[in-house]
Amino acid sequence: MIADIRAIGWKAHAALTRSAGRCTHVPGFAGSGFRLADGEPIFLGSSDTAMHPRTVVLDVGIALPDRLPVPALAPWRRAPIALVGDTKRAVRAGCLALASGVRDIGVPQGLAVLLAGHEPAFPLDHATAHVRSLARAIDDADAERAQAAAHALLGLGPGLTPSGDDFVGALLFARRLLGMDAQWGVLARRLVDAAQARTHAIGAALFADLAEGGTFAALHRLVDCLAARGPVLSAARDLTAIGHSSGWDMLTGFVIGVAGTAALPDGQA
Repeated sequence: MIADIRAIGWKAHAALTRSAGRCTHVPGFAGSGFRLADGEPIFLGSSDTAMHPRTVVLDVGIALPDRLPVPALAPWRRAPIALVGDTKRAVRAGCLALASGVRDIGVPQGLAVLLAGHEPAFPLDHATAHVRSLARAIDDADAERAQAAAHALLGLGPGLTPSGDDFVGALLFARRLLGMDAQWGVLARRLVDAAQARTHAIGAALFADLAEGGTFAALHRLVDCLAARGPVLSAARDLTAIGHSSGWDMLTGFVIGVAGTAALPDGQA
């Protein structure tokens, strides 16, 4: 059966174009929807799959193939945006509201329990001090101080995308939206390089996407809703539905990346 591609992210489209549609299993992840096309991780899923630059959305129920026709349809892409003025203030206020009302979104998972004033379970309990250190670095706009804590979080946690990767990547995504200066830009590049050794191929690729400002449609939609005072709670729930805790970890990294220690209960550092 020839797979019918319903939608495709721009990175998946570019990789499949280079590989003439050929894709292979990612070593160690044969049971997942991830494949390699021209060495790039892409994800094959059905119509309920979260949209991402690396996503290929196929007909529901089709067996995942090892070769795909390169579709003629326009690939999905969201360019990084920079927040300014009133929009920046609206996003910060919205992030503080999300953090203080995190239980209204759902039952926090992963590192999001910190927003609710609880300590994460093992092995994420090792992340607490690093998260708080990063929050202080956000307060002080100190990229140099952020480096050690961010580096320690890379690769921390189980799953296809470790919680530490999702958290730090979303924090860098937030800094890019707020206007990443030269120091934060250097830090982002260093961490993208470090992720190649600190985490696995899928985690490193998705981390780099976040750090570069292009990631899941749900996170982009959340930013849009925060900036325009749209249905923020609905957007946050869509984000936190991604993975077991990936969406929650991205939400936590994003709100702390915007608001620093003010996003933690009582501004705890």
